[in-house]
Order: sequence, then structure tokens, then C-alpha cells
Amino acid sequence: MKKPFFVFAVAAFALSPSNSFAQEAVFPPFPSTPTVAHRGFSAVAPENTISSIMAAVEVGAQGCEFDLYRSQDGVVYLIHDVNLKRTTGFDKKSDEATFDELRRLDFGAWKDEKFKGEKLTTFDEALALLKFTGTRPIVEVADDGFEDQVVDALHRFDLVETAVVIDFSEERVKKMRALEPKLCVGWLTGLKRNETRRECAERIIKTLKDCNTNVVDVHFAAVDAEFLQILKDAGIRVMCWTVNNPDDIRRMVDLGVESVTSDRPDLVLEAQKKAAAK
Repeated sequence: MKKPFFVFAVAAFALSPSNSFAQEAVFPPFPSTPTVAHRGFSAVAPENTISSIMAAVEVGAQGCEFDLYRSQDGVVYLIHDVNLKRTTGFDKKSDEATFDELRRLDFGAWKDEKFKGEKLTTFDEALALLKFTGTRPIVEVADDGFEDQVVDALHRFDLVETAVVIDFSEERVKKMRALEPKLCVGWLTGLKRNETRRECAERIIKTLKDCNTNVVDVHFAAVDAEFLQILKDAGIRVMCWTVNNPDDIRRMVDLGVESVTSDRPDLVLEAQKKAAAK
């Protein structure tokens, strides 16, 4: 009777989350970014611009998230939307405008008259601004075909080991990990319709194993104590997006989420400071 029980116990241990792929594999260090400014400090400045990046640095955010597209003629630049219209008034797809067209557009006036004249920010300009600050780039790749340019730029600015690349596309996550094994790459996801948090956590573990990474950036609605424990036991590092309500911010901080992304990094920093003082 002892032998079957022993075999069963060994099998159960082998399948347990604590003996997971993420603890057995070797991944790049996870850069410390407890507070991430979403699209820069986008609550106070036009998103994905020099102004919002500077505001993120000045408030003390450890990470500054921004989104990337590539122009028709190959320049990688900061913008979130597939179309330019919302933030520039120019009704054209973000990857169909040339660099010259983009440089003529106003990326700031939509937010506030005081930002009128704000120009497009290239990926190189964003990295150059962040390089000598304590704020790390959190880079969301929004389209296919320029993954190599992203990696090349991070190398040129010596930021490969301090940046985090995030992406909703599993295929691009795989490609980024293959292009540069020293680069920390996270998969973006959230709760699916009718999916439990446990099911979401199990899906994340499966996907990250397939993508060869140990970082997830998940919508905060999925996060509770059990969800975090499942992923922690699997050796997965958890970031969450995009948390703006003060109560939700406090909940994420109290739960111990490693990295909280918000349009209001000032509120996240305040909540983290209060939690540390308890």
C-alpha cells in the first residue's frame, strides 16, 4: 500500500504550481516598477508625448508606459490608436502616415490649449529622455513588423536590461523573447467573458509557458488574492493595468501587486507610501 501512495504523492508534487515552468526556467530579471505612468502621466498631459513622459519622471513613477506604431516610411513613434484622428484631428491610419506628415501634426491641443504645438515623439526620443532618469520604459508594441527595430533601439540606448516590453499578441511576445533573451517581455491580457479568475490564471500560466516568459500584465479586474497566489506559486511576476479609481488602486497595492499601471501615478505612489508606513 505504501508504494502506490508514494507514486501518487510524487506525481501530485510534479504537477503542483510550486514546481512550475517559471521556477525551473531562466528568465531575465524583472525590473522594479511598482508605479507605472500609463502613456506617460496622461491625466495631466497629452498621452504618449514628451510632456507626459516628463511629467511621469517628475512625479517619481518608476515606469513610463507608452505605445508604438511605425510610420509608412519606417519611423517608430508613440501613439496608442490605430487612427490618428482622436489625438491629432488627422483622419488617417497610424501606420499609413509618413514621418513628414506626422511631424506637421499637433499632438497636444486636443488635451488642452496649453499643449498646443506638441509634436510627435519618436521611440528614440522617448528612450533618450528616459535613459538617465530613474524611470524605466514600459514599451507596448501595437503592431506587427518592427519588433527588430524595438530591440535595436533598446540596445542603442543600453536599456535592454532595464526596459519591459508588453504586448497583447502572443506571437509578438514569442518573437521578442527569441530576438533578445535578455529582454523582459510581458503578455497583456484580462478576464474573458464568463471566465473565472482561476481559469484566467490557468490560461495565463499555459500561455506564458508557450511564449517562454514569466511576466503577465493583466487588467486589474482579474486580480484578487487567490489569483495572485496561483501565479506567484507558478513563479510568474504580475503587473496590472490600468487602475485609476482610488479604491481600486488601494486594493491592488494592499494585495501586493508588483507593478500598478495608472493614468494617475501620483495616486499609486501615495497609496504605496501609506501601505509601507503601516
